[in-house]
Amino acid sequence: MSELPASEEAFDCPISSLLDLISAKWTVQILRELAIQTMRTRRFLVHIPGLSMKSLRQRLHVLEEAGMILRIDYEQRPLRVEYSITERGRKLFTVMESLKELASDWMPADCQCPLEAGYDVKSGNFNCPHRRQTNHRPK
Repeated sequence: MSELPASEEAFDCPISSLLDLISAKWTVQILRELAIQTMRTRRFLVHIPGLSMKSLRQRLHVLEEAGMILRIDYEQRPLRVEYSITERGRKLFTVMESLKELASDWMPADCQCPLEAGYDVKSGNFNCPHRRQTNHRPK
């Protein structure tokens, strides 16, 4: 008979850990924006309704720690910081595409998401009712 592990952490499931990471509020929206383009910090606030700077900073830090996004600091005044998606973050897109397909079966929605395979990022055109519409196309 084997001994039980001394801590709860020994029971961590990698699937649960990943789901905890991506199910946290604002994570999907932040990754969606980075799927479109590299973003400066305040640009997230323009495109994601309801997102506060405090929540944004927390989520960006967690996603960077997880290796999903990359923070790029430029040595210039005023300080310029950009975020981009990493290869690890891009690998998540296939899972997200499957989740969207499953969700669409359950709750039909007519939207195209930049997290889906085949999405033309360069066009900058997609129909997401939860993204603010802007008067300019992403650069």
